[in-house]
Amino acid sequence: MRALVVGAGIGGLVAARALRRAGLEVGVLEAHTYPGGLAGSFYHRGYRLDAGATLLSGFAPGAPLALVAEALGVRFPVEPFPEGFPLMAVHLPRGEVVRPVGRKAEREAQRDFFGPQVLPFWAWQEARAQALLALAPRLPWPPEREEFPRLLPLLPRLLPLLPDLFLKAVHRAPQDPHFLRFLDAQLLIASQAEAHRTYALYAALALDLPHMGPALVPGGVGRVAEALAEGIPVRYKARAERLLLREGRAWAVEVAYGGRRRGEREVVEADLFVLDVPLAPLLGLPLRAPKDAWGAFVVHGVLPFKASPPYFRQNAGERPFAFLSLRPEGEKTAFALSLHTPLGLWEGLSREEYRALKARWGGMALSLGEALLPGLREAEFLLFGTPRTYARFAGRAWVGGFPQTHPFRFPRVRPFPNVFRVGEGVFPGQSVPAAALSGLRAARLALQALGLSGNEGESRPSFPPAP
Repeated sequence: MRALVVGAGIGGLVAARALRRAGLEVGVLEAHTYPGGLAGSFYHRGYRLDAGATLLSGFAPGAPLALVAEALGVRFPVEPFPEGFPLMAVHLPRGEVVRPVGRKAEREAQRDFFGPQVLPFWAWQEARAQALLALAPRLPWPPEREEFPRLLPLLPRLLPLLPDLFLKAVHRAPQDPHFLRFLDAQLLIASQAEAHRTYALYAALALDLPHMGPALVPGGVGRVAEALAEGIPVRYKARAERLLLREGRAWAVEVAYGGRRRGEREVVEADLFVLDVPLAPLLGLPLRAPKDAWGAFVVHGVLPFKASPPYFRQNAGERPFAFLSLRPEGEKTAFALSLHTPLGLWEGLSREEYRALKARWGGMALSLGEALLPGLREAEFLLFGTPRTYARFAGRAWVGGFPQTHPFRFPRVRPFPNVFRVGEGVFPGQSVPAAALSGLRAARLALQALGLSGNEGESRPSFPPAP
């Protein structure tokens, strides 16, 4: 039985390892020269820079990446942040609030900055986040038809959560304008929507990021993808251009090669397919962004000095909010500075207009970033990325999948009987942990369809060792 994974992102690599561990012959196609996609790291002038994701969490016992490591026998090269570590600083008009690792430390920081009226909100958030994390390995959401039986035994634990599926985060929060601004800034990172649009249950889990086992990844977030790719046959510079269908099932992928094989084309056949890339272009259809999707404007660089914690800082003092990620590299610091930007702003521009807009946003980004860390302009070099950059790199211009405004904004995980989709666009959560869980889910569905899966009722995903 042959399985072909298109895209060596986190979801695709997790699915590939799980299927290979179950005894299937697995191949992976990747258009770039390194794994990870928007959770990968690339080289520039001898430095490693993160292509997209920068803040990595989910390594605490029972959290998604810990479950993946246990299920697939992977050891991730990360250094967990200790309890009390100042993970993130959020700059607000009236001052700075720090988000430390550890619930007790965060409650104290929140009480000291916003007042005791915010404590009931954090108690609600903790209860909902812990309930969701306990359910996550077994919860197929949104469920495919064959997964409905898996929901039945979970109903007693799901019923208390249902009201928060239909409330917005703002309805659970104290109506303090400073606290609501803080929530807006934090949720835009994880849910691509502000507090008045993000549904409450998703917000509870998104806000738990400092307590799910955040970790520093020496050498960049891409090291996690590289650990997943180890031992997996990945063909790099292999761009999938068309998914070939016959009688309602996929039977092959048309591939165009680059690099040393530039100009070569091949039809790669398989029995089942996992897609960690957008589906529409593979079917010859236009790829349309959600109407409320955001683009990203990002500045990459390396500073000639070593920055001190917090390594993640957000400027929520004025819009657009700016998010700064720092990674120590010896006596230097690699950084990524990102801003949300409207997609329409970058459409229909001439070359000169595009360059002028890029320069204007670059100056604005550096001004907002300098408020978080003076000296950003001293960088050895500056790279600027726009939605057009991401359209070329990732095949789509927007970031973060679907804005989490309600719990049903996901396309089919199984669009064809032998095709399974993974990644941030088809799983409830835009993050590396969510993408990893999507890979486990797709592998479970595929093995179940083949009659090879025996862990439908287990609380933790498990896969047999490869023969």
